[in-house]
Amino acid sequence: MRILTYVLSFTAAILLMACTGGSSKKDIAESPHYWPPMEIDTTKLLGQEFFSDIHKNNLGRYVFANEIIDREWQDERKFVTAYDMSKMDEVPLFSRLFINYNTGPAEIFKRFSVNPGIRRNAHLRYDYFVDSLQAEKDYNYKTTREELGWESVRYPVFEPSVFPKEKGEKPIISRQQARICEALLKHQGYIKSKKDKTILLGLRYSLADGSSAGGWRDKRTLSLAQGQILMTNVDEGLEWISKIPNYKVPEPFERDKKLEKEALKLMQNHARNNGWKEKFKKAIITSDKRAKRNKFSGILEGYTRTFALVGKWPDGSYTIQYFNTFQSPEGPLNHYGNGEQHLIWGGAVDL
Repeated sequence: MRILTYVLSFTAAILLMACTGGSSKKDIAESPHYWPPMEIDTTKLLGQEFFSDIHKNNLGRYVFANEIIDREWQDERKFVTAYDMSKMDEVPLFSRLFINYNTGPAEIFKRFSVNPGIRRNAHLRYDYFVDSLQAEKDYNYKTTREELGWESVRYPVFEPSVFPKEKGEKPIISRQQARICEALLKHQGYIKSKKDKTILLGLRYSLADGSSAGGWRDKRTLSLAQGQILMTNVDEGLEWISKIPNYKVPEPFERDKKLEKEALKLMQNHARNNGWKEKFKKAIITSDKRAKRNKFSGILEGYTRTFALVGKWPDGSYTIQYFNTFQSPEGPLNHYGNGEQHLIWGGAVDL
């Protein structure tokens, strides 16, 4: 049996290349969090056709570049193993993975699943790692025939187009970019503790058997490809992520220190009484007060208003959650309902 590990000369070369095309100061293989290349048994490939030498030489791996990696890509010199996150607004980062069996997940599912005849049970799972930490998971149970036929997949890691050029603009961010941003935001406490402000971002692409036992986190999986890239200046990268509308701290509608203090105390008590894990640190007024009247008599009952509360979690991450409040003309502020919650970078908040 012939086993190939594909730790070839070109692989050693690209390990020394940075996102600008120059020499990297770190070989990612020296990191204690480094994943050795996936071993490939060429006798078990389900397809023998390759659309390039790069495809043939990178089965079971991810490759990265600062431009879209087309199927016809031939220039190994443009692959990168490091990315400077301080330049997120200028320099993009793209990835492409090559499935280890050299065929689409549908064919692999026929040999992997307990019930291979039910195609709707062929699911895909994306896992994201910050160094050795499992940072985020994305389970896709609504796979299409097209997705299940791809022996190679490309997607953006970071694109400058996610940053708004005008006030109020909300550019579209891809699902994969969003999950990577959330993985970093969830582990901002860990990132803050690292003196060199670098991490290995790990990506893993797996086939999941939807007919196997357990919830989606426990479904039987088979890894099809994995890879890592060195992210430098991650603290500056988090600052850039905080400018993406999905993860931005809202601007206050108005400033009223007394009202902000009252809202913060209200929600701190509410969180404590309900056993919530986060500790609220700041309240932001995000709307004007709105009159609430009796729908039959029209008599004024009070006013509603929306606040955004900054919460700090035990793991060092931060979130923003919106809450509605109600206040009668002579009464105190009361909790009136929960709204959307999303991750933010703690450094973007003046606490």
